[in-house]
Amino acid sequence: MNVVRSDVDAFSPTVPTIPGTIPSLDGIRALAVCLVFFAHGGLQWIIPGGLGVTVFFVLSGYLITTLMRREHAASGRLDLPAFYMRRLLRLMPPLLLVIAGTAVLSMLSLVEGAFTAQGLLSALFYFGNYYVIAADFQGLPAGVGVVWSLAVEEHFYLFFPLMAVVLLHVGRPGVSLTVLSGCCLAILAWRCWLAWHGASENYLGMATDTRADSILIGCAMAMWCNPVLDPVPGQSMRRDLAIAAGCILLLALSLLIRDVGFRLTFRYTLQSLAIAPLIYLAVARAASVPFRWLEARFLVYLGSVSYTVYLAHHIVLEALAWHWPRLGGVGTLVIAATLTLLIAEAMRRWVEQPCAVLRRRLHQRRPVDPDQRPAHDRDGNALRPFQQDHATTLERP
Repeated sequence: MNVVRSDVDAFSPTVPTIPGTIPSLDGIRALAVCLVFFAHGGLQWIIPGGLGVTVFFVLSGYLITTLMRREHAASGRLDLPAFYMRRLLRLMPPLLLVIAGTAVLSMLSLVEGAFTAQGLLSALFYFGNYYVIAADFQGLPAGVGVVWSLAVEEHFYLFFPLMAVVLLHVGRPGVSLTVLSGCCLAILAWRCWLAWHGASENYLGMATDTRADSILIGCAMAMWCNPVLDPVPGQSMRRDLAIAAGCILLLALSLLIRDVGFRLTFRYTLQSLAIAPLIYLAVARAASVPFRWLEARFLVYLGSVSYTVYLAHHIVLEALAWHWPRLGGVGTLVIAATLTLLIAEAMRRWVEQPCAVLRRRLHQRRPVDPDQRPAHDRDGNALRPFQQDHATTLERP
């Protein structure tokens, strides 16, 4: 097994040889945030921004569940208070700063619109998706509506760890796959029922109860066939390329089918099912030519700052379009990308890195209880030191 290097935390191999990182996943994050950025920048007629959000959902589920499996293998338990504290330290500081900065800019009339009390609370306390559905983006400055997807993930983080405790205690991949697949089918059925009974497109596309299946598909892959923790089949370029081509074709078909009923129901499921194998290959075959480009330096960097880019980019785009409409599409995109990356780099240096130090402390191992079982994999084999300690590299879903 080749190890893959990447720096991971919204938001990997067969025999690990280099501790530390999975850059291919940061490359995937970079592609996802680019889809969202260019769609919001006026290219939505050709760039599927919603697909970028779905990629983030699947990747988040995969990474969070991988962290949980590692922790459970190392200690026999999940420290849920530490998990929630790590999520808080990862997600809340950038969100607070972006929201506070936007509120100030709004008061100075530098961005269009303003927070109402409800809008502000929805953004800060992760019910922005249901608020946006009810208020149709009113009560939020232009560009802040992206918080809807953060709410979906945070709601998921509230309930999934409890399910993971049970599944990891049972310790049978087939059971985990069955349970998580059943949850996905239930959400798909619920989405179909709502669509056939006239639910709005906003509700079907942004509510936690209609979108959590994308995250669950990532969780299922992490539990059942995880390229970081489980055996990876021998490499076959022909087979791998065939799988990748099939997944890309499925994604293309999901975008080309314009039937409204399909778009509101089955599209999210099919896209998520196509994205999961691509993530698997990007991790398991990161050293091979078809996937090595995901480790390009700029893509890895962009993936590492993708959370702040996602939070800030639409606000910047909307402000530029409001104040300087004559810039045109290309000018707006170039200036917005530059400003957004400057904001993201400042956030990385002065906010995210100090918070990452605190998160790493939460990952430090406690003294081993002599009555506690040692770390083993699902087959009863003792985990190598890399496998026990590598969890800190998976902290950026």
